Parts: sequence; structure tokens; C-alpha cells
Amino acid sequence: MPLPTTNDKIIKHTYFLRWVAVVSLALSTWLFLPFLKSFTVALLLAMAFYPIHEILQLQLKQHNRLEKIASILSAALITLGLSVIIFLPITLFVYRLLDHPTAIINEIRQIGGGINTLSAHLPSYIQWLKDPLDSLILQAKLHNTEIIAFLVGWIQNGLTMFLSMLGEMVMIIIFFFFLLWYGRTLNLFLLPIVPLARDIKRGFLKDMTQITAVVFYTLVGVMIAQGLAFGIFIAFFQGYNPLLLGFLTAFSAIIPIVGTALVWVPVALDEYLQGHIFNAVLISLYSWAMMAFFIDNIVKLIILNFVNRTIGNGENRINEFVIFFAIVGGLATFGFWGIILGPAIVAFTITTLRALRR
Repeated sequence: MPLPTTNDKIIKHTYFLRWVAVVSLALSTWLFLPFLKSFTVALLLAMAFYPIHEILQLQLKQHNRLEKIASILSAALITLGLSVIIFLPITLFVYRLLDHPTAIINEIRQIGGGINTLSAHLPSYIQWLKDPLDSLILQAKLHNTEIIAFLVGWIQNGLTMFLSMLGEMVMIIIFFFFLLWYGRTLNLFLLPIVPLARDIKRGFLKDMTQITAVVFYTLVGVMIAQGLAFGIFIAFFQGYNPLLLGFLTAFSAIIPIVGTALVWVPVALDEYLQGHIFNAVLISLYSWAMMAFFIDNIVKLIILNFVNRTIGNGENRINEFVIFFAIVGGLATFGFWGIILGPAIVAFTITTLRALRR
């Protein structure tokens, strides 16, 4: 019986270490499972921002005094910018709620009173809606207690989700900073472990980074375009905060199907209930034509093509419908952060198939 050679022993040791690595990775995942989604989102954001980090780091290294701290300073500046993007709209919204609680309560009461008399102010060409509306309003009054209880429970659930999302955002910012700071070190440590050829690993990482960045920057560009379009437009109407509504429009723009209608429909309804029918029609027509049609269907493609050419040199493009359904699936599965996780999972799948094809 032949004795085992040195190569046989090395192979056995390698298999053993691989199984130990799999078990240790599973245990680590189990240990940090509550933070897994936050870490994954932070990792994807770090991949999207890493090219900017490298450019900023090179600029900082040109100054002799900043050369040693260029990496951490660049990561800190980008993290600060991301924190402002994430938390500034939330801070403005909370400040608006806490600073003018009486005005908001009065606005809600005014809307409620306007709904009660809505059928009396219907234009002549839709008078056929008067009887159904009167019946609906009467049923709402009869079930007033149940409706209030439902709204209170809905608000409580919303506050719970909001606080949970804030906690996730804080963890994402922390993970994002360290992943950006130690990104190069982690790449140099982890890439040699992957049992693939060097060119395949580099191509896979490059494709994944480019696709994630293209999707992320396209979403950001659409959000900015939607927020500016509605914020500037609503500034011509009295009684509204254009900065706050612009931020809310930008964030609602990433929600599929309903999107910016979550903002402009209540505004148009408020104008209608106040008797400003022309303003309500004007806001509705502008919002549908500019944001729901022009920006969503034309400007989005322009931004996507520009970002794709700038980052990926026209390569590795994902179909817009694939991105749309990836966002829908991500929101349904992961909640708010599905807007990033959904396209990232699709990008990972497409990148893997391209690597196999090569």
C-alpha cells in the first residue's frame, strides 16, 4: 500500500481548512445576523462610492500634511456627505412636525371638514358622484370610532418602523465608514482566498462595482430631478414649504407604481378642498406630465445612459425594466432598503452569469 505523499496531505489539509472556513463563516453570519441587512446595504453603498473615495484620496495625498491621513479623511468626508443626504430630509420633516404641531392638526381638521362637504362643491360635470360620495361619507361617520382606531394603529406601526429604520441607518453609516476606509485592505485579504483565476476575480469585482454604481447613481439622479421639479414648481403657490415637499418628493420618487403621487395628490386635494380648483388641476397636470411621464420615462433614460457611459464606458448595462422589477421585488422583500438590495442582487446574478460566459 503506497504511503500518502506530501501533495496528498496538502490536499487533505486544504479540504479540511475549507470546511472549517465554511463553518466559521456560517457561525459568524449567525452571530451578526441582526446586522446582516445593514452590513449588506453599507457594503453596496461602499462599492458605489469607492471610485469617488479613490479620487478624493489621491487629491488629498498631493498635500504633504494630509498624505498619512488621506484614506481616513476621505472616508470621513464621504461618510459625512452620505449622512447629510440621509438624515437632513428626516430632520427637516421631524422639525416640521414638532415645530408646528397645532398648524398640522388644524390642517388635518380642515381636510376632514372639507371631505364632509365635498359633495356640495362638486362641479356640474361630475354631479353624478354626489349620491355615492354622500353615502360613503355617511358610512365613514357611522364607523368613526373604528376608522380612528385603525388610523392610530397605523400611525403606531409607522412610528415603530420609522424608529427601526433610523437604527438601521445609524448602523449603515458606521459600517459604510469602515468598509470605505479599509476597502483596499479587505480586497487584498479576501480576493486571494477565492479559488478563481485572477483575471476572473478582477473582472467580477469590476462588473459588480460598475453595475451597482450605475443603478445607485441613476436612482439618486432621478430623485434629485423629481425633487427639484416639484419643489421649484410648488414655490409659486402660497402656504407650502417647497424645501420640505421637494425632499419628500425626491424620496417618494423611488417607490414604484405610486411614486411622487404620494406627495402631489394630497397637495392637489388640499387645493381643491380650499376651493382653488384651477390650482388643483394645474398641480395635477404638471405633476403627471413632468414627473410621472417626462422624468420617469425620458429623463431617467438620459441619466442612466450618462451614468453608464461615465462609469462603465457604455458596458454592463442593465435593462430599465429589469431595474424596475428589481426595485419592486426588493421593496416587497426587504422593505425600504430593497431599493438598493433588489438591484444589487440582480446585478450580482447578471455579473455571475457574465463571468461564467467568459
